Amino acid sequence: MYRLVRITSDDYRDYRRTRSKVDYSYFPKGESHPVFEKIVRDACESAIPTKWEFLENIAAKDKAAYFFKDGDEIKGIVELVFTNNECNILEFSVLERGKGLGTIFYEEILKVIKEKRATKIILWCPFPGAQEFWRSMGFGVKKMLGGQRGVMMGKSIR
Repeated sequence: MYRLVRITSDDYRDYRRTRSKVDYSYFPKGESHPVFEKIVRDACESAIPTKWEFLENIAAKDKAAYFFKDGDEIKGIVELVFTNNECNILEFSVLERGKGLGTIFYEEILKVIKEKRATKIILWCPFPGAQEFWRSMGFGVKKMLGGQRGVMMGKSIR
């Protein structure tokens, strides 16, 4: 049974462990480049918030973070920021790709976003593989960012 579980100030160890397991969708399906993936993975791990930053984010009224769980097993993590009628997805990661979990996870998150009365969702998407996923969820490119920095993607919701 899949469910969202709000991350609390007591969850830093699980949060850090989950973020360190993330395997981002660097390339479109069927493509890979192991050397590049290791460089990016190392960079992403160094971007995991410290405990102090984590506690500050969890306490913020405009932010929310959730584990995506199957029973007691963490299958994904999401971090959201709400401003006015907009939700910015800062982090969206599923630990097992290719099993449809991202779609289920997104559908659960969408319920939370709608409960907060957001009418727009935006996210920064640096990797082509992840861009494929978000396009399949109905997102479009809002802004191209120079070089290898990715794109801003967005979607209006009701």
